[in-house]
Amino acid sequence: MSNFVYFHAGDIVTLKQDLLYKPHMLVLRIPKAKPITATGEKRSQAMLLGVTCCWFTKDGLYQEKTFNTKDLEIIPIKN
Repeated sequence: MSNFVYFHAGDIVTLKQDLLYKPHMLVLRIPKAKPITATGEKRSQAMLLGVTCCWFTKDGLYQEKTFNTKDLEIIPIKN
């Protein structure tokens, strides 16, 4: 059984680590790069670079960073 988590722009996420002040963040984009072969051709399979998220600090400052997918977990939406 696979436990893959797929992130999408618009998801609300947080860090998996147990930190005192970890923010809730909005997923902005999932950056990918197409690797180039030794002959200079681009491969069809894109390589995941991470998950770019944004959030605001307690002082209202906008922050943006790209995280490894292993460091994030999705916050379930409450209805």
